[in-house]
Amino acid sequence: MPSPAKAPTPDPLALTGPQRAAILIMYLERPVAKEVLRHMNDEELEKIGEAMAEVESVQPQTIEDVVGDFLRDMYDACLVPRTGPEYALDVLPELVDSTRRIRLMSKLRRRLSNHLEVEVARHTPRTVAAVLLDEHPQTQAVALLLMGEDNAAMVLGQFPEGARNDVALRMARIERVPSQLADKVEESLINALEDHSGGGFDMPGVDRTAKILGRLSGDDQQAVLDGIAEGEPELSETLRRRMVVFDDLVRLDDRSMQTLLKSIERDKLVIALRGAADELLALVLKNMSSRAAQDLSEEIEVLGPKPKQVVEQAREEIVQTVLHLREEGAVILSFGDASEML
Repeated sequence: MPSPAKAPTPDPLALTGPQRAAILIMYLERPVAKEVLRHMNDEELEKIGEAMAEVESVQPQTIEDVVGDFLRDMYDACLVPRTGPEYALDVLPELVDSTRRIRLMSKLRRRLSNHLEVEVARHTPRTVAAVLLDEHPQTQAVALLLMGEDNAAMVLGQFPEGARNDVALRMARIERVPSQLADKVEESLINALEDHSGGGFDMPGVDRTAKILGRLSGDDQQAVLDGIAEGEPELSETLRRRMVVFDDLVRLDDRSMQTLLKSIERDKLVIALRGAADELLALVLKNMSSRAAQDLSEEIEVLGPKPKQVVEQAREEIVQTVLHLREEGAVILSFGDASEML
C-alpha cells in the first residue's frame, strides 16, 4: 500500500537507546510490550517512561527502521500513533506489576508534569520560603530551580539578604542535577509544605480581618482595635492601616470625595491615579470643576512611567488622609447597604 508524502524523518541513528526502545514498545501489542517490560529493571523502566513522553511524532519509515522485520510484519495492526505523556502515564502502569507500578509512576508523574510548580503556587511565597530556609542551602538552590521562574522569584524575594545572595550564587553554579536528587528534593518540599499547612491552605488573615473591621461601625472598630492593641499594638496599627485601601475610595459619596480632594496634594493625586480603575477616576473627575478635571486628565495622560513603589506610596498617603478624616467625622464610606462615618 503506497504511503502518503511525509516530512523528512529523523535519522534513526540519532535516536537514543531509550527512545528507540520506547518506539518499539509503544507500537507493540500490549501483551508483547508487557513481556518485554517484565525483563527490565526499575532504572530502565524510568528511562523508557521518560522517552515515551519525549516522542511527539514518529514517521512510519522511522518506525520500520527501528523495529525492523518484526514491526513490518505487524504494520497494519500496530502502526497507530500513541505517544506523549498521556501514553506514559495511562498505559505504562498496565504493563508492569503492581509493586513496580507504584514506585515507578510516582517518579514519572513528577517528571512528566508541572506538579511541583502547581503545588508551590498553592502556598504564599513566605510559607514556601519559611520551609526552604530550614533546608541546606544547596537543597534550597535545587528546589528553586525546579519550581518555575515565577514561583522562584517570589520565594527568593522572601529570603534574608545574606541567604538570598548565597542561594542565588549556588543556583548559578548548578549545571546538572541528577534525576534521583531532583526527585528527592521535589518530594521532600511537597511533603514539607503539606506538613506545614496541616492539609489546609494559606489564608491572608490580617488583610481579611482588616476588611471585616472596615465594615463595622466606627465605635465597634475602635473597640476591637483598642482590645488588640493591649496585647499586640503593632498588629492593631497594621489592621487600622489596612481597613481602607485605595480602591475603596470609589465608595465615597460626592461630598466626601470633594472633602478628600481639598485635603491632598495635586501631584500625589496624579501619581496615585495612574493605572487606577476607570470607575474611581470617573468619580474623582466628577467632583472637580470642568477645567480642573481636564487639567488632571491631561497630567495623568502625559505622566511618564513611575516605579510601582512610588505609585503605591502616593496611594498609601491618600488612604492615610482618609483615615485621618475619619477622626474628624468628615467623610462617609459605604459598603453595601451599610454606611459608616470614617
